[in-house]
This record gives sequence, C-alpha cells and structure tokens, in this order.
Amino acid sequence: MKIQKIEQTGTLPAENDFIFSDKTVQGAKVGKKDNFLFVRSPRRYKLYTDGCDQVTFLEGSGHFKWARGETPFAAGECFLAESCGEYEINGACAFVVARRP
Repeated sequence: MKIQKIEQTGTLPAENDFIFSDKTVQGAKVGKKDNFLFVRSPRRYKLYTDGCDQVTFLEGSGHFKWARGETPFAAGECFLAESCGEYEINGACAFVVARRP
C-alpha cells in the first residue's frame, strides 16, 4: 500500500485519442482508451485501485489524499499508486491514469 513518485515510463496517448463521455463524472471531464483514463478535474477526483495505477500529471498541481496521509504533486510529475484502495486527487489538474492489474 503506497503512493510514490516515479519516473514516467512508456508513451501516453494524446488527449484527442480518448473517447469522452458527454456527461461529467465527479464534476470532471473523463475519457477512456484501452487501460488508460484521462481526467480533467476542476477540484477533486476519487479513484480506487487494488492493483497498480501510474498517474501522470499533465497540468495543474495539488495533492493526493489517501489512508496514509497526503502527497503533493505538480504538472510533469508521475506517481505509482499501488494497492492503496481509495485515493483522491485534489486540485485543478489534468492527468492520465495507466491502470494495471
């Protein structure tokens, strides 16, 4: 159970490669492509993982909030969220989540 800063690995799809819903989810614009999730959030977005999420921030700054505290982030940074259950990303930002089982 951890959230830690890592170096970005792999290539991320461009924003226009994602299929977006007409409706917002938790107030955010959300798109999906394969095992990737693109989120443009105005304030807060909750996620859940029992596996491994690689979260890459494209814009904005804020902090993760999870069972073990808070971790700050900024645009250009990448984090690994591993088996941490529910976590939330707080701050106006855009990010891509690569979901791995």
